[in-house]
Amino acid sequence: MAEISGEEDLFWFIFAISISLILTVGPLIFSAIYGSIYQKGKMNKLLEREKQTGKDPINNLSTPLSDKKILSSALIWESVVIGPSWWQMLLGTIGSIFGGRLNAYSETYDWARREAIQRLRESVKASDFDDVINLRIETSMMSSSNKSKDKTAGMEIVAYGTAIKYE
Repeated sequence: MAEISGEEDLFWFIFAISISLILTVGPLIFSAIYGSIYQKGKMNKLLEREKQTGKDPINNLSTPLSDKKILSSALIWESVVIGPSWWQMLLGTIGSIFGGRLNAYSETYDWARREAIQRLRESVKASDFDDVINLRIETSMMSSSNKSKDKTAGMEIVAYGTAIKYE
């Protein structure tokens, strides 16, 4: 058998450690970088769509603001399903140990809530209704198991209301 030099042993040791780190920490680093870029892009697109909306046809009053006669009405709804990235789940787990607000989740869920309402606005305009009254927002946790300790949970946010067409 050939004798292995100390430099070659050191190379393989560093190589083994590097591969181990890449396989364990690499996905989290990728999730942190790509997830951040992706979510910021989604938020910027949402902000642009919100600016183009003009007059907001949605309110949470139980009666219409206008005194015009109502020709028709219908239930209208839109939903968004979202889940945190691996990086956000790690930050949320660490943050839950110390308590307080979990910013990793709140920014993601704030985007989802705003996205559901924006989709509802766009749906109202596309369906030729004039207003939506009695806006409600429902959230529900989606999980692949019955236990609350499931780390793959997502959230569905549903925005709905009564769409009205005036004379």
